[in-house]
Parts: sequence; structure tokens; C-alpha cells
Amino acid sequence: MEKLVHLNQLLAHAISFIIFLFLVRGAFNAIIFPPMRERRERIRAEFERIEREKAEVQKIRQEYEAHSKKLDAESRQRIQEAVAEGQRVAGEIREASRKEAQEMITRARQEIGIERDKAQATLRNEVVDLAVEIAGKVIREELTAEKHRKLVDEFLAEVEEVK
Repeated sequence: MEKLVHLNQLLAHAISFIIFLFLVRGAFNAIIFPPMRERRERIRAEFERIEREKAEVQKIRQEYEAHSKKLDAESRQRIQEAVAEGQRVAGEIREASRKEAQEMITRARQEIGIERDKAQATLRNEVVDLAVEIAGKVIREELTAEKHRKLVDEFLAEVEEVK
């Protein structure tokens, strides 16, 4: 009987263990597994949210980089336009300065010509007056100033033709 007792005890322990296992499993299913499932769902949802946000951040980053490249291109274009405008304005200023200098040279030449003509006329008149005075002394004859001037003018005209 001793063996039977052991076997009965063993069978009782096995049945008790199986019952305990079902009770523990039931307790786990009722108490521990729902919070674990809930936690697993929160973690999965959090990972999905993180992935969505990572994708959104990547999209925003790409948009930012595209916008940055666009701004860089626009700024380079504006700089090139400003340089071209500066070169154009500099060319206009150089051209205006060249024209102004040319006009000043032309005016100066005209003024020089006018002054030269005035000086020649003044010199001619002085030469005529001198010639009249000398001729009057040489001839000792009284000629009118107009006749003397006419003679000297004819003489100067002949001299200019010879030149």
C-alpha cells in the first residue's frame, strides 16, 4: 500500500498542479495579460506614430532642402543680375563720360579757334595800324586811315594766299 499511497499522492499532486496551472493561467489571462496586451498595443502605436513623424520630418527636411536650394539659386541669380546691372551702369557712365569729354574737347577746340581768330584779327588790326603809321612816316604824305587800311588788308590777303 505504500506504493499506492505514493501513487495516490503523486496523482493528487499532479491534479492539484494542473488545477493550479489552470487557475494561474486564468489569473494571468484576467489580470496580467490584458495590461500586457494594452502595453504592447501602446508600444506598437507609439512606434507607428514615431515612424509617421519620422516620415513627416523627412518630408519637411526634403522640402526645406528644396526651398533652400531654390533660395540659393534665386540669390545667385539676383547677385548675377546686380552684377550685370552694375556693369551696365558702369558702361553707361563710361560712355557718358567719354561723350562729355569729347564734347568738352570739341568746345575747347571751338573756343581755341574763336580765340585764335580773335587774336589773328587783333594782330591784323595792330599790324595794319603799325603799317599805316610806318607808311605815313615813310611817304610823308597824308593818306586817309581807310586807304592805308585797305592797302594793308590787300597786302595781308596776298601774304595769306602765299601761305
